[in-house]
Amino acid sequence: QGARWGEEEEQQQEQEQQEQEQQEQQQQKKRNSP
Repeated sequence: QGARWGEEEEQQQEQEQQEQEQQEQQQQKKRNSP
């Protein structure tokens, strides 16, 4: 169970990182647009 829990945590962290990257990309698009 311990190993499985660690894997789930890693997946959550990866998802959070991807969400942050998407938010940053959206902000950059807003900055680039006049």
